[in-house]
Amino acid sequence: MIFSSLEFISFFVVFLIAIKFFPNYQRSIIIISSIFFYSYWKPIFILLLFYLFLSSYYLIKNKVNLKLSIPVILIPLFYFKYSSFLVDIFGLTFLKDFSYNSDLPLAISFITFTAISVIVDVKTRKYKDQIEFYSFSEFLFYFPQLIAGPILRANELIPVLKEKILFHKDKIRFGLLLFSFGFVKKIFFADSIALYIDPIFENPNDINKEDLIKAYYLFPLQIYFDFSGYVDMALGVSNILNIQLPINFNKPYLSMSLTEFWRNWHITLSKWFRDYIYIPLGGSRTYKGKFFFNLLLTMSVAGLWHGASLNFILWGFLNGLFLCFEKQLNFKYELPKIFKITFTCFIVFNLWIIFRIHEFDNMLLFFLNLYTNLETIFLSENLILLLFLVLAIYSQKIDNYDKVREMSKKIRLAFLIPIVIIIIFTGLGINTGSSEKFIYFDF
Repeated sequence: MIFSSLEFISFFVVFLIAIKFFPNYQRSIIIISSIFFYSYWKPIFILLLFYLFLSSYYLIKNKVNLKLSIPVILIPLFYFKYSSFLVDIFGLTFLKDFSYNSDLPLAISFITFTAISVIVDVKTRKYKDQIEFYSFSEFLFYFPQLIAGPILRANELIPVLKEKILFHKDKIRFGLLLFSFGFVKKIFFADSIALYIDPIFENPNDINKEDLIKAYYLFPLQIYFDFSGYVDMALGVSNILNIQLPINFNKPYLSMSLTEFWRNWHITLSKWFRDYIYIPLGGSRTYKGKFFFNLLLTMSVAGLWHGASLNFILWGFLNGLFLCFEKQLNFKYELPKIFKITFTCFIVFNLWIIFRIHEFDNMLLFFLNLYTNLETIFLSENLILLLFLVLAIYSQKIDNYDKVREMSKKIRLAFLIPIVIIIIFTGLGINTGSSEKFIYFDF
């Protein structure tokens, strides 16, 4: 069940009715609905959710040392996501039969990191309230952010969930409009782009060389529309419930440096790595060599977090390396803003290719054919796509929550609801009732 599906729309309507007419059972409704939501894909993996919840709760209540607590929480993540990878990398063939090679539990990394953040925050007294059994389960299971974030801290959601859900017209308007924006991003842009460029990435050796630039232009838009679309829908659903979640994107492709990009892309994950890996390693408050090591290690781990594949580690390491160069270089002259944005996008877009292509042979072939055939940029269809790319990047000026909120205040709810229904059913009709799984569901 994904947000851009008829199943979810039906599920959420029933959920709203239950919350409206049985307000005294709000916590139970949220917990049961969230368990159903997660188990809809593969019911057996609900056991993983229970393990992470029960073990986290036990470790917190018994004040177990972090050196033991964190490995206990990481056990499922390492088994499901990395056991086969580690066996292959280190040639541990005698463990092959004990490694895991099937479908990953949805969002195992997101849920694991959320649990770790609570354990650490309680232990370090960043979160000082008592962790209660039912409020903690409600927090960890809360379905709008359960599958692909944003990654929440205890102080951002537990106190809010203790309050009664009261429906307000302004919040409903904002939530519906935000959900619609996310739905359009996912259905009309991300899924359409995927149909066009996925064959190019899967078979770069068999694709016309003039088509490679198309994949180069469009994958950054696909992953942005896909992931930010999900987050828009997650925040929209929560706003309808009068629950505010933190933003996860802030005009990332208008960033003027790679440092700024990582402050604006997947914001809650960047903050998680900053607070729980980078700063504990020593952060930037150390000598230069250690500072660069901390940065490279943190970004490499961030790459590995995305998947058990060498291309993800390389992607993370290169991000760290470019960040180190950026910290080291000091330009004497102020460069034009448009140049900074263009250069940052150039770096990010090339790194996205490494992120997208798992096989190194295909990756090298893609780059070789791309950069030895740059004249294909000037083909008319590629120039049109370049214009589309520029407009999509420029549109991020208005693709932010404050502007959507202001827009929602000017629309009557009676007018907005039919428009939202038309958008949703048009999109579902185009995609025969559902859409492709979100990219970040595998992370």
